[in-house]
Amino acid sequence: MICKGIVTMCNLNLEKMQEIRKSCNFTYKKLAEITGEPLSSIQKLYGGFNKNPTLSLLKKLANACQCGVDDFLEFETEPISPYYLDRKTGELAQEIFENPDLRILLDASRDLTTEDINAVVEIMNRLKKAKS
Repeated sequence: MICKGIVTMCNLNLEKMQEIRKSCNFTYKKLAEITGEPLSSIQKLYGGFNKNPTLSLLKKLANACQCGVDDFLEFETEPISPYYLDRKTGELAQEIFENPDLRILLDASRDLTTEDINAVVEIMNRLKKAKS
């Protein structure tokens, strides 16, 4: 339950939080450095000892892990995404869907070999460097 900027422990899924942290290859110490929070606060939260973490702390952790606070929560029924399990992939897909130029590029890349795709990526990186 979120109320007055506090999330109760019953809604946090520490297992999901650990998986997200590990997928980012973050130690507790690294998370403390990134978020500016004391190492002891990070350890207490992930150890299940902080029963009322602030929304501010959870937002900092979510930003560090490039996910949403809701990714840390447990739901009676998990939200179902029919196509993408990962929020970033879904956002990228939406961006491609909404941009006709990106759709054309994606459609054109379907029949390319890995070598051809790497060549296109190299060209795009060169264009980015030349632009800046």
